[in-house]
Amino acid sequence: MHASFARKHLWPWIVPLIVAALCAAIVPTARAQNTLRYFPQTRHYLRGAFRSFWERSGGLATFGYPVTEEYVRGADGRIVQYFERARFELTVSGGQALINLGKLGSEATGNRIFPQVAPFQSYKARSYFAATGHSLFGAFKATWEQRGGAAIFGLPISEEINEQLADGRWHTVQYFERARFELWPGGVRLGLLGRQLAPPQLLEPWPPEAAPPGPLNEKGEPHPPASPPAPTPAPTSPPGNPGKLGLVIHQGLAVRGPGAITPLAAPPGVGFTFTASGYEPNERVGVWLTRPGSGGVEAIDPRLVANDGRGTIRVVFTTSANTEGVWTITGQGANSGRSVTAPFKLTRDYVAPLGTARPASRNGTAAPAEGGRKTIFALSGSGFRANEALELWITSPDGVYVLTSARADRSGRVGYAPGLLVQFGPQNPTGVYGYHYLGTASGRRVDLYFTFNGT
Repeated sequence: MHASFARKHLWPWIVPLIVAALCAAIVPTARAQNTLRYFPQTRHYLRGAFRSFWERSGGLATFGYPVTEEYVRGADGRIVQYFERARFELTVSGGQALINLGKLGSEATGNRIFPQVAPFQSYKARSYFAATGHSLFGAFKATWEQRGGAAIFGLPISEEINEQLADGRWHTVQYFERARFELWPGGVRLGLLGRQLAPPQLLEPWPPEAAPPGPLNEKGEPHPPASPPAPTPAPTSPPGNPGKLGLVIHQGLAVRGPGAITPLAAPPGVGFTFTASGYEPNERVGVWLTRPGSGGVEAIDPRLVANDGRGTIRVVFTTSANTEGVWTITGQGANSGRSVTAPFKLTRDYVAPLGTARPASRNGTAAPAEGGRKTIFALSGSGFRANEALELWITSPDGVYVLTSARADRSGRVGYAPGLLVQFGPQNPTGVYGYHYLGTASGRRVDLYFTFNGT
């Protein structure tokens, strides 16, 4: 979650061009059909008018890599190709190829209803779009304007909101007709809506030097020639220290004021999310970091401070230095003087990639002890008092330490009623995971370890 960067004939030549601003993408079709370009990153081809538009209108940074081949869409007979962040749709009129962009943002949000804002007169820092009832400001506004505006992304169809993305963490996002903007440590990223919405039967990769002869059909036919499966890559990170995976740090890191920070610890380079409340409505809040020891302070870019207008702020950030130790982040109201401070720790103690020896579970079980993407890990522990409140902290192989809470059942157990089942996918790091429980009254400790190998 760095403050430092998802799936789902004949051509009708008379379909009108929807976005007039895309006229720069007009390419004579007869001249462009054999200009193949292969992308080994996703193992798909790009050609002709789609390639021309991709290269002229933002390329990799705006659209990402192709994730399907060109295919004929059954509903309207148009030639379509999905990219990581976009869908290109081809219309031909008068011997000219015209490219439209699919409304992936609207399709991804479906029937969701986003609260609109009261109309206002646009000004330099904030724009209002009467057609959708939404506004645009800050880093998202700058990105929208600099990288194509309405012609590429469409109009905003939501305000800035918080969503949990594929990395399992919460980010500030905003939906547009054709895109989703995401705020990550380091800046704005464009959401992978093309990967999310692309038809799965069309994701099949193609080998180099064996391009399809033309657009596929909607079933993904013809299929690419068979190729041997890629070998499973060996671990590239050195093993972690299993002796440190059970260390408790949260008891010495208390938030001062109505706020929270997650994760509580992570290696340098991983992002954190800080929330604080109790400020005056729309109050400007200054936010800064204090380095370990006497390392001084550094200000947080105000553009990373999301204010809900009701006295709560949210900041997604990463540290500028890799100094390990306890840092603090502070948010102080300019008018109220209210201060909220949250300590967090930069440490590599919890890094446990594949190859790390898995500690033995204590006072419970994790079954199986190792598995891959189809594995469902069942976790359970016992020995607590009936209905006892529990501290729960989870460590993941990438070194992230997240604190939450749980409660024992009436028999003093966890993972029985209800069961605690865990399953991971390709977005999750491989290595040793730890689920740790501590009874707040009994002091009883349960430590459950298992290895996700990603296969």
